[in-house]
Amino acid sequence: MNTKTQTQPRSLLETLPTFSATSVRVGRRLIPTAMVILGWLTLRAFRDRSAENLYNEAFVTGYSLAAICIFLMLLGVRKRVITTQIGRLAVWQRTHHYLGLLSLGAYALHAGVLTTGWLESLLALSFWAIALTGLIGWYVNRTSPKMLAAAGGQILRQDISEKSKLIAKEAYTLALTAAGKNDTAALADHYQASLSTFFSTRRGWVYRIKPSGGKRRKLLDDLESIDRYLSEEGRTQRRAMSVLVSSKDDLDFQSAIQNRIRFWAASHTWALGCFVVLTIAHVIIAHQFTSSW
Repeated sequence: MNTKTQTQPRSLLETLPTFSATSVRVGRRLIPTAMVILGWLTLRAFRDRSAENLYNEAFVTGYSLAAICIFLMLLGVRKRVITTQIGRLAVWQRTHHYLGLLSLGAYALHAGVLTTGWLESLLALSFWAIALTGLIGWYVNRTSPKMLAAAGGQILRQDISEKSKLIAKEAYTLALTAAGKNDTAALADHYQASLSTFFSTRRGWVYRIKPSGGKRRKLLDDLESIDRYLSEEGRTQRRAMSVLVSSKDDLDFQSAIQNRIRFWAASHTWALGCFVVLTIAHVIIAHQFTSSW
């Protein structure tokens, strides 16, 4: 008997898990975004109401902005507290991002687009520096895990230097072994001319800012080109040297990406520190020249 397999249409129940997962992802973005917009509209209404009642609306928006910034700084405290009792770190980070958007709106309500006066200008520069470093840091943190995974998985930053030294020692030993025979000496000569510096030194600033695989490909191609001068044993040693080149390049890539993350996080923290100091000075001066709310 011939049987024909027919593809049955998916039932509604079968599509529910996919639909549910999509709804959750959309909700994670739409709901916080709506809350940010609602918060900004509430703050603007509160400012307008204060102006109608002849209150100083600058104090309303200024202290609201200060309160938001205090909540933003709590993320730094949360990162140093290794516990889930005060909430998952991922939730804190998402909250930090959306509060950062709300702070941009609060700042626009408080100071406008352009500012005058040297203190206000410095305060504005520090605030926009916080926003810029925060956005870049967010992008770097979002894209770095995939890049690190492509390089063989993340390695602890403090272990990279030691692993690089071990690889350099293995490469030197391999080259030293190759130098003892005529049919493998070409590998030792190539190591001395083109690879010893690569294994023993750190990569330049250009690579650390924008790491790429150009040098790796060139070194591997140059290594492969000396196969015609090597015996079968020499080619085996050459392939081992190629593996070491790739391993060293992976470690350099790991170091560059992890240092990039640390740099933008530190820049964000320093900008925030400057902003806090300038804000305190701004509040003191504002109260000295304004007698009432």
